[in-house]
Amino acid sequence: MPYVAAQISMNLLRRYRFGAALTSLLAMPIMACQQTPVPSSLVAEAPQESPSPEATLPVEIAKLPEDKPEIAPKVAKPAIPRLLPESILAAPQKDLASPRLQYDTMLSNRSGDAAQNSSWQYRHTRDGAIVGFELSNHGGNRVLAPRRDAAKNQFFTRDFQFRFDERARQDIHLLVTDWVASRDRQFRLSDLMNSLILFFPRSFLPAIVNFNGRNIITLPTGEEVEFDAHTHEIIAGVLSEAPVDLNPDRSRRSYPAISYSGTGVIVRANARGSDPRLGTTATITTAEPIPACLKDTPCNHCQVPSRELWDQSGAVRFKFATDRDFDRYLIARCQFGLPKSATGQAR
Repeated sequence: MPYVAAQISMNLLRRYRFGAALTSLLAMPIMACQQTPVPSSLVAEAPQESPSPEATLPVEIAKLPEDKPEIAPKVAKPAIPRLLPESILAAPQKDLASPRLQYDTMLSNRSGDAAQNSSWQYRHTRDGAIVGFELSNHGGNRVLAPRRDAAKNQFFTRDFQFRFDERARQDIHLLVTDWVASRDRQFRLSDLMNSLILFFPRSFLPAIVNFNGRNIITLPTGEEVEFDAHTHEIIAGVLSEAPVDLNPDRSRRSYPAISYSGTGVIVRANARGSDPRLGTTATITTAEPIPACLKDTPCNHCQVPSRELWDQSGAVRFKFATDRDFDRYLIARCQFGLPKSATGQAR
């Protein structure tokens, strides 16, 4: 029995050792499959992805094309044939005119265009020099409704007389005259409503030419005014007009309603039945804004006695033969001057 027990014990011990060895053998492959942890210091940081070149370029946003204002092509002015001596553009031949009163000029008729019934009168000396021209509105139109009829002693008229004696700068002027009947339907010289206008700068002698049914007049400033060639109404340019005042009471009748919208300076004097240059008050008006002018203050004109501007006897010449002399007078008397050229001098 002791022998049998010993044998059993030996068999159990062998089985235990074999099981432990088998367990060890089975555990080895499992441990071999586990990864050994890598030290953090040996782990390489993954490189950061750099942005692609496309991502750094500015994003272009499509825009609608801007609407550009259409610029009308410049239309060249048709050349105006200036064949008559009073149509030629010219500068004054001299500054001073003679102080003597002379009666050595004549008026002649000129037909600008027979088909248009356009005509004017031109003033010339005995040697043929042109020293003025004039045209008249004889009624039957918007400006002057009644018609002139000399056979019935009806002398309704608006006259435009351009004068430049001796082709000198000194006395270039425009005289506008309205003539209507009095209460007794009589036409008297004392009823004439006269307005005398000077334009500055005086760079040109006035000129007149007929073109396309219009009488185009160049003023001393170089600006233009256009008259209907048939009726002699003002229809375009730097001058405009309102109808003739037909009031039979001469004391309440207005002077010729002529307005200037150019860029120069004008001098205007008015008189009933007499010379506007004698014993009157003249108004000088500039088109340029006055920088120091207060709001609602009329700084663009001043009034002076006519004796400061014209001789009061003889040929009644304008006292300032050159624009530079008149510019100095204006600055001292009216606090404004003539328009300045690019050189800063009075033109």
